[in-house]
Amino acid sequence: MPAPILYYWGPCTVCATTVKFAEENGIELDKRDVEQVPPYEELLALGGDANKIPYLYDDEKLLQGNAAIIEHLTAKFLS
Repeated sequence: MPAPILYYWGPCTVCATTVKFAEENGIELDKRDVEQVPPYEELLALGGDANKIPYLYDDEKLLQGNAAIIEHLTAKFLS
């Protein structure tokens, strides 16, 4: 099973909440920094907005924001 893809920006303190949650719970994420061109273009193609990160792409769904992402990760990996 491929790891969920997290679109984030390295220095983003909001994004750090999701990264920390995943690390503390042993959840592997494929982290893609939208400051780089290919991940930025991937996010746009999925319908995301790099100004509203973090986003998680998993199970063919794009989720935006820490609350939605953490809820999804909890249900999928910790329940």
